[in-house]
Amino acid sequence: MQKRMYKSSGRPTLSDIATQAGVSVSTASLVLSDKAKQRRLSDDVVARVRKVAADLDYSPNLLVQSLQQGRTHTLTFFNGFRTRSPDDLYMDRLTTAIEQAGGRLGYDILIYCVFERSVEDTYRHLNGGRCDGVLLFAAEPADPLLPYLRNSRLPVVLVNSTDTSNALSYVKEDHVSGLIQVADQLMALGHRRIAALGNTPRGNRDADLRIGLLRQLLAERGVPIPDRWVIHSDDNKYDDAEQALRFLMAEPAPPTALFCWHDRLGYQVLEHCERMGIVVPDQLSLIGYDGLRWPAQAKHVLSSVEVDIPGLAHAAVTLLHRQINGLDVPPVGQELPVRITPAGTTLARVD
Repeated sequence: MQKRMYKSSGRPTLSDIATQAGVSVSTASLVLSDKAKQRRLSDDVVARVRKVAADLDYSPNLLVQSLQQGRTHTLTFFNGFRTRSPDDLYMDRLTTAIEQAGGRLGYDILIYCVFERSVEDTYRHLNGGRCDGVLLFAAEPADPLLPYLRNSRLPVVLVNSTDTSNALSYVKEDHVSGLIQVADQLMALGHRRIAALGNTPRGNRDADLRIGLLRQLLAERGVPIPDRWVIHSDDNKYDDAEQALRFLMAEPAPPTALFCWHDRLGYQVLEHCERMGIVVPDQLSLIGYDGLRWPAQAKHVLSSVEVDIPGLAHAAVTLLHRQINGLDVPPVGQELPVRITPAGTTLARVD
C-alpha cells in the first residue's frame, strides 16, 4: 500500500488545487461546490479539478466556511453535573437521543468534557464559535455558568432544569405529575407505611426534589413519611442500599412500600431483597423513577415513573434549533408528560 504523504506546510488549499489543475481559484471553487453545471464548465475541467482534489486529499476548511456562513451546524452538550460515571445508563440514553435528534436536524453534537477550566475559560470555549448553540443539562440554580449565558447572544436551552431568572429557555419532564401519580397509586393500593431512599451525599437536586414533593403529597393525603424512614443512600456503594433495607425491615411495623429516587437504586434494592429473603411485592412494594431497566440479577421489572428520554432530547434540540434560526424569542419553557408504569414490584396491601 502506498504511504500517504503530507505537506509540511499543512492541509492543501483551494489555491493548490487550482494551480495543479491549471484553472483559476474561482473555477476550482465552482467545481468543488457543485456549481459547475450552472456556469457551464466543461466535463474535462470538472474531472481535472476533482482528480487533483482527490489526489491531494482536499477538504474545505469548515472553520473558514463557518465564519463565512455564520453557522457551524454543531451543538454543544454540557453536563451540569460536570462528571459522569462509566455505567450511567440515564446519560447513555440521553446523549444517544440528543445525537439522533441533532442528526435529524442537520447538527453534529460536540460533548464538552474539560471541566477543569475556569468559568471564564469555559464560557469562552462555549461561545468561541465552535457551535451554534448549547444544551445545558441539569444546571443547578447557582451554576456559575448561568450568569454568563443569560447575558450572551449564544442560543441556550436548559435540559431538566429551569432558570430562576426566567432568562433562558428550558425543556424538562413534569416531575410534579410523576410524583402525584406515585402518591395516588400507593394510596390506591392501600399502602400507609411508606419509606423513601434518597441520595448520599445529600444535596442532589433531583433526589431531594422528588422525595420532598412525595412527602408533601403523602402528608396531604394523611400518610406522612417519618423522618427516620427517609434514608440517604449512595448508589455508587452497593452495600449502602442493603444497610438501609435492613434498618427499615427491622422496624416494629416496617414499611410496606419503598420509593427509590431513581431506578438504579431501585434495582439494587431488588437484588438485596432477593438475597435477604424479602418477598417483593408481597412484603415490600418498590417503585422507582426514570423508567429505565438497569442491569441487575433480579427477576422483577421495577415499577417506575417513565420519562420520555427521546422526547426530551427531541424537544430540547428542536427548541434550540428554532432559537438559532430566529423562530422563537426566549425564554420558552416546555414540560413533557410522564407516566407511571406499574410492573411486578407493586401490589395492593390490606393490613
